[in-house]
Amino acid sequence: MINKILVPVDGSKIALRALEFAMEIGGKFGSEIIVINIDVPYDLSRIKPPRRDKNGNVIPVEAAAPTPLEEAEKEAKKAGYEQITFKKVVDIDPAERICAEAEKDDTDLIIMGNRGMGVLAGFFLGSVSTKVSQSAHCPVTIVK
Repeated sequence: MINKILVPVDGSKIALRALEFAMEIGGKFGSEIIVINIDVPYDLSRIKPPRRDKNGNVIPVEAAAPTPLEEAEKEAKKAGYEQITFKKVVDIDPAERICAEAEKDDTDLIIMGNRGMGVLAGFFLGSVSTKVSQSAHCPVTIVK
């Protein structure tokens, strides 16, 4: 029986596909879904240079992009899935934290996306999904 499913989201389309898949599985078993977003402090990849017009003036940002959890909530509402909670945590090691949260929440399954870092980067750094699949206490499904 699959009572609880943990779904890590990072704002990527593949993470939202993993959430859709989790809702399909969860719907068949009546599972509770826990959606988690790991915010990595000092993640320089999130800093975008300011946009400028042809005169060099900074163009103000109209509206902030939705957060990964806001996007996930929107998908859950669209699907009508009700047994779902959303959690944001801050940690420097997303894979380790995902495994710890899965164990703490006594989840039966982790469903997550594979972002496809590329062969070279994946070889040297390893991907979060690979680390989670090797370290988790429960089964891990990786959605492509």
